[in-house]
Amino acid sequence: MTITAQASPRPVQSEACIGEFQGQAASRLVAQFPPRSRPSTWAATEESREEILARISRPPLRTRVKPTHEGRRYGAGKVLSWLEAFPGSTWQERWQASPATLLGRQWTDAAMSTLADRGERPRKEGLRSGLLCLFVADVIRPDLEFLLRIIQTRHWREAVVAHRDPSGFARLEDATDPVVITSRPGLQACTQIAMILLAKGGMVGEITVGDCIELRQTEVATLQKAGGSSRFLFYSLLKDLGQFPPDAPATLRALTVFSGQLTPAELVDRYQLACRPVRDLIVDYLCERQPALDYASFEDLARILALHFWKNLETHHPGIASLHLDRGTAMSWKERLRTKVTRRRMPDGTLVEVATPRASYASLLGFVRAFYLDIAQWALEDPARWGPWAAPSPISGREITYKKDIRRRKARMDQRTRERLPVLPALISAAEKRLQKARIRLEAVRTAPGGGRFTILSESFTKASRPTRLDSHGSTCGFDASGRRHYFAQDEHRAFWGWAAIEFLRHTGVRIEEMLETSHHSITQYTLPSTGELIPLLQIAPSKTDQERLLVVSPELADVLSAIVSRVRDTGGAIPLIPFYDGLEKVWHPPTPLLFQWVTSGQRRAISGNTIRKAINEILLATGLTDAAGQPLDYQPHDFRRIFATEAIMNGMPPHIAQHQHHHGLQGGLSRGSHQRPPSLHRPSPGPAAWRGIPDPDRPRMGRVPRPLRTAEGRSGRLRPSLRHQLPARTQLHPLPRPST
Repeated sequence: MTITAQASPRPVQSEACIGEFQGQAASRLVAQFPPRSRPSTWAATEESREEILARISRPPLRTRVKPTHEGRRYGAGKVLSWLEAFPGSTWQERWQASPATLLGRQWTDAAMSTLADRGERPRKEGLRSGLLCLFVADVIRPDLEFLLRIIQTRHWREAVVAHRDPSGFARLEDATDPVVITSRPGLQACTQIAMILLAKGGMVGEITVGDCIELRQTEVATLQKAGGSSRFLFYSLLKDLGQFPPDAPATLRALTVFSGQLTPAELVDRYQLACRPVRDLIVDYLCERQPALDYASFEDLARILALHFWKNLETHHPGIASLHLDRGTAMSWKERLRTKVTRRRMPDGTLVEVATPRASYASLLGFVRAFYLDIAQWALEDPARWGPWAAPSPISGREITYKKDIRRRKARMDQRTRERLPVLPALISAAEKRLQKARIRLEAVRTAPGGGRFTILSESFTKASRPTRLDSHGSTCGFDASGRRHYFAQDEHRAFWGWAAIEFLRHTGVRIEEMLETSHHSITQYTLPSTGELIPLLQIAPSKTDQERLLVVSPELADVLSAIVSRVRDTGGAIPLIPFYDGLEKVWHPPTPLLFQWVTSGQRRAISGNTIRKAINEILLATGLTDAAGQPLDYQPHDFRRIFATEAIMNGMPPHIAQHQHHHGLQGGLSRGSHQRPPSLHRPSPGPAAWRGIPDPDRPRMGRVPRPLRTAEGRSGRLRPSLRHQLPARTQLHPLPRPST
């Protein structure tokens, strides 16, 4: 590894710089749901100054508090006096002609300067109150960008709720959980709805999907922190009122945070290629390859050809416009490709570029060689289109030798397994202890009075007197002796899901994407024809191998599933249906009763893979374990998959059967007709089992499964034997307290 000099600006646009509203899905929905257009004039903006002030003095615009009413009426008169200096036949036209929309927060300075020339000296607070009064009276309809830039207090939201559409906000409050609507995310959602009313006019029931999309677009372009999860709650509250059409997106995150699949042209244009003919060639090539590839592989191919191949050549050989590379150009490109450069921040705050060997070097060469060979082959079939670009491949077949790379990769994987297998019991124990301590602290902070001091587990904390934006109800935030803030509810969430992920992964050996897509419908059962005994099974949806699997649920795994089901059930006992995003295919799936879901910022959302990884490594960091180099040991979800197969072999399972179980499980061996449920229905719970129970004491216990388990008949007509008796033995979990609902 080498460290070069101070980092210089990178010429290529990063993939993280892609706009939130790119992608086919986002573009289609934006076109399908346009926002309401603002009319050029309306009755309230055509009123005279005297009529406006008289209407402000009457209900419903008149406030009950006399000083507040007088202050707003006085400020409204001063704002109207300032707007009279600008051209226009309506107050809206005068507002558009004023510099207020460009100045943002500093609009009061311009107004005070103009009024001071006339001998009037109003206060800034009075002007802001008067402008709010004119907004609520629908005399002026400001742009959303202006509303996001000016200083807003709770009085803005309260004024719109009380004087613009009190019945609409009352319906919104009745249809929402009181805990959610009174939390900070809920109040922020009401503020966003109030901004839509001020900018578009009308009532709450007239807000459209396009209005919500426009607000999110403006927030992304205006605010520095516009991607917070709490800023999507307003759309969910409005959708729950039933005023949106049936084809409206289930969540606004489908349009902003995750924008869907990109077209071949959009994928290539991220890298701003200078040579237009080669850019078009790569786009056409990707269009030809797209039907045979999944989206993740398709996106990798676009990045390799556009960034690692042609953009690299354009950067170091300006003006290049032909695929026919001379020997020197090809050799220098391959030498640059051998290493990758990443930016790291040093302890002194400076950024440096760190060059390390590229592990996927041979794979990248293979994609580029296939690019040349495909064009040469297609040139024979369509000479007019592909013939001008046919050129000798700069990569020979001898340069692509995967044998050494495969051996090195296997050596790295085996080394990771050797380092992590011995510390697995310590990780399991740490996860259990962390969860128990997190629950004890959470119960202590909930019972403590606001602002009071409490001691738990030999630590003293002071409870926050008011809820924070991360609290769903009450305050679960506290400060330790050093003044550091602790979010006990969030700590308990991460501790539980870290424990649940570790147990789920180590007992099933599935991939993390398969775990996160497991739903309540995946828990099923099989009845032995001979004894009538019930065998619980876990259905794993197709993932990388595109093969469905059925895994026999061990008692330890049953405990984990029962704990998860008990935690995610709603007050009615059903698993809520939520949409989830496939990060590999870049598509949204319909609402499903996922097991890995939680409530954050007032919304139910699927747990992301990054959250699981962070929770696992937080548990591992608490153990203080290190690797052979003395660095803190990290666990990736795929490590449990390798450990699962390794433990099976160590416990006596033949390697060929362990490999089959590792990759396929009981692949489609059981008929699905008896347990499949429509996606729109909640699957009934497995029974009134205790928190530790699937199965419960009232149901038949799992005994020894006979070897000739009749799952399905193979091609030869023989019965496929069960693999449950060959599963490795598992360590018994220590009892955990029942999770709080």
